[in-house]
Amino acid sequence: MGFNLVDMAMTELHANGGRMTNQRRLILETLSHYADHPTAEEIYERVRLKNRALNLSTVYRTLRWLEQRGLVNTRVFEDERCQERFDPIIKEDGMDHYHFRCSQCNQIIEFSTQYLENIKSQYCFEYGGLVQKASLILYGTCASCTSA
Repeated sequence: MGFNLVDMAMTELHANGGRMTNQRRLILETLSHYADHPTAEEIYERVRLKNRALNLSTVYRTLRWLEQRGLVNTRVFEDERCQERFDPIIKEDGMDHYHFRCSQCNQIIEFSTQYLENIKSQYCFEYGGLVQKASLILYGTCASCTSA
């Protein structure tokens, strides 16, 4: 996979006179490693196993910085209205990705579809402007839970 959140963040940091601290690196590696769209608190708990000096505020600052740089998106699923989950932006094929949340096992499945890319293009063509990002979350029962 060509996507590397740590390298992308390091490029952004160096371009803006920042530096890659050990805590930032651990947060980025943790966010890259887990596909479950972790919350800030989940990232904090995972990183604290490696670095006890980490503060939750450092995790939030790092996540907000990544969000401002377009390296992560926040997602709020309907059953967790007050809980943001953080999702690295991966566009290896140039397409956004969307989400399906299983109502039984809570699994989050990422998918891309040309249909939504067409909708974004159609919007730009018909109404002008530029679609910078889109969000879609489908809810239902995944294939594993349906067959169980």
